[in-house]
Amino acid sequence: MRLDARAPRPVPSPDRSLRSRLAGRAWSRAGAVAAVLATGPTRRALSLSTRSALLVVGSITIAVSASVTLWTGLGAGPLDLFIGSIARRSGLPLSLAVWATVGTLMAAAWALGRRPGPGTVLSPLLVGPVLQASLASLASLDLPSSLVVRVAIHLVAIGGIGLGAGALVVSGLGAGTGELFASATSDRIGRPVLHVRPVIEATWVVLGVALGGPAGLGTVLVAVLVGPAVAHGHRCVDAIAARSIARVSATHGTIIARELARTG
Repeated sequence: MRLDARAPRPVPSPDRSLRSRLAGRAWSRAGAVAAVLATGPTRRALSLSTRSALLVVGSITIAVSASVTLWTGLGAGPLDLFIGSIARRSGLPLSLAVWATVGTLMAAAWALGRRPGPGTVLSPLLVGPVLQASLASLASLDLPSSLVVRVAIHLVAIGGIGLGAGALVVSGLGAGTGELFASATSDRIGRPVLHVRPVIEATWVVLGVALGGPAGLGTVLVAVLVGPAVAHGHRCVDAIAARSIARVSATHGTIIARELARTG
C-alpha cells in the first residue's frame, strides 16, 4: 500500500482567518473609495465644474476689467478699441459688436487651421453682455480728475484682464479668441507668436482709429502690458489650482487611511 507523503494542510485558526477577512475587506473598501475618487462621477463632475467655473469667472473678470479700461477715458485696448469703433459706427449694441468681431476671428482662425474649443465659443457669449452691463454701471460714477489715479485704475484693470485670461487658459476649455487667431496666423506665416501678436494689435489700433475710435495712453498701456499680465495671471491661477489639487489629494489619502483603520 502506497502512503501519501504530502503533509496535511494546516487548518487556519479562527482568529487568523478573521484577521485575513478583515484585512481583505479593508483593502477592498479602501480600493473602492480610491476608485470612486480617482475615476468615478464625483471626480469627473468636480473637475468639469471647476473648469467651467474658471471659464465663467475668467470671462466675467475680463469683461469687467475691459469695461474699466473704457471707463477711465485713457483709451481702450487695441481689440476693444476696434470693437467699440464698430459698435459706434454701425449702431449695434456693444454685446452684438463683440459677438460679430470674435465670431469672425474664430472663423478666420479655424480656416487657418486652429479649431476653437468650447471655451472659445462660450466665453464671448458671457463677455459681451457683462461688458455692456458693467460699462453702463460705471457710467453713473464720477471719473477721477487725477490722471495718476486714472492710470493706476487702468493698470489694475489690465491686471484683471491678465487674471481672467489666465483662468481661461487653466480651464483648458479653449484659448481666447485673440490668442487663437494669433496662433493660427503664426502657424500659417511661420513666424513666432511673439512677433505676430504686436503686428495684429497695431492693426486693431489703426483700424479702430480709422473708424473714429479714441486711442490714447491707455491703448498703449494695454498693448504693452497685457502680454506680461496674461503670463502672470496664468501663473497665479495655475498655482491656486495646483494647491487645490494637492488639498484634494490629501483628503483622498485621509479617507482611504480612515477606511483602513476602521476595518483593520
